[in-house]
Amino acid sequence: MAKIYLNEAPQTPSKTMKPSAKTVKSILDFSKAFTVVTYRDLQFESFQN
Repeated sequence: MAKIYLNEAPQTPSKTMKPSAKTVKSILDFSKAFTVVTYRDLQFESFQN
């Protein structure tokens, strides 16, 4: 079991670990809908629907 934890990660990034276009689109849409407003040292988070 100790051998599992001693192996180092490969230095070259894997090309198979790319997000799909649907994943990227949903993350970008989420970030557009999320806003943070600061009012008198208070932060309010809101999601536009």
